[in-house]
Amino acid sequence: MRHISALIIKFIMTAVILEIVLNIMTDLTFGQILWLSLITTVLSYAIGDLIMLPLSNNTVASITDALIAFVVLYMANIWLDYTRVGIVDAIISALVLGVGEYFFHKYVHRMIFSRDMRRMRS
Repeated sequence: MRHISALIIKFIMTAVILEIVLNIMTDLTFGQILWLSLITTVLSYAIGDLIMLPLSNNTVASITDALIAFVVLYMANIWLDYTRVGIVDAIISALVLGVGEYFFHKYVHRMIFSRDMRRMRS
């Protein structure tokens, strides 16, 4: 249940950030931005939050999540045939998401990993 809550929070954060940034910089529709948010959320949660965060630190995991966001957003031009997400759009979106991820990782560490560690000690 904790992972579901974290995924929902991450999706909302990602969708809000991408909606603001990409709505200003591109002509993507709300639905297209939601799809990109969903793909970014799932990949960055699995790789950045569940794998990189426990193995490294918050900064490395935030950079990983930002790189995943950049790849997803820029590759959307090929995968989803949007051809409207420029490299500058993807870079700015990824940087803003990276900042949001830094704060989200504090939540993940406190609510998921610290509880798992307490259970292992018991």
